[in-house]
Amino acid sequence: MRGIAYAAGTIVNALATGIGSAFGIDMQTVVELKPDEGGEIRVIVNGVERKSVVAERVLRAEGICGEVVVESEIPSGSGLGSSSAFVNALLVVVKKLKGEVIDAHEILRTNARLSLEAGISYTGAFDDAAASLLGGFVVSDNYKMRLYRWDRIGSSAAVLVPHFKRRKVDWKEIRANSAKLRPALEDAIKGDYCSAMKRNTEYYCEMIGYPLEIAMVGWDIGVCCGLSGNGPAFVAFGSKSEMKSLAGIWREYGEVHIRKAIENSVNDFIIPKSLFIES
Repeated sequence: MRGIAYAAGTIVNALATGIGSAFGIDMQTVVELKPDEGGEIRVIVNGVERKSVVAERVLRAEGICGEVVVESEIPSGSGLGSSSAFVNALLVVVKKLKGEVIDAHEILRTNARLSLEAGISYTGAFDDAAASLLGGFVVSDNYKMRLYRWDRIGSSAAVLVPHFKRRKVDWKEIRANSAKLRPALEDAIKGDYCSAMKRNTEYYCEMIGYPLEIAMVGWDIGVCCGLSGNGPAFVAFGSKSEMKSLAGIWREYGEVHIRKAIENSVNDFIIPKSLFIES
């Protein structure tokens, strides 16, 4: 039994305001669950056994024991939603194992709650979770755990995993200056994702200390790109030719992947009206 979820690239980081926007990228996390009545829970991530408080909590609550095998293309701690993708895929595979209907809103609410309880995210990362599970471009209220919009936009994506490591995040300072992000939020809610991404990147690169030039070299050639999450990864979306041109420049800074921007998930689930904020 398997569950699949995707990487999430940031349009607007929700840390400052609780309003976030992200898009799905075809870098997969696949979780396979092998039940065993022995009473133990083992988690194997890319061939290495690891402890997972979230997996323990989810499986114990459902009375399931066994081996959780995770194969993930998403670099951890990179700002690409690796934790959200893992929890999504795990929750999906548990639902499949139990033969239950997969309700997207239920999965996303559970993901956000677990992320908060485990200290994985300051806001629950509902935006990352939604982009990872559903695909497409989403705008969310992470505190209400609902979406303002969900757009399927056919495009390619580029991901830069830079040579440098993640910088320290001062979330209090980021929130104290959050009024500067209002134009980015307005752009995202209107569906102007490129402008929102640029404004968000200018703000968070200043707040955290990442080099803005990485995004600027993309902006200079007309590509929509920016910082993903709290970094250090940068992401972009657009035509395949645009992504190839950007990759040629970004390789100076680190490892670059060109993928599709996911429009639809491979998972079979229902999308209830409760998932969306009424306009």
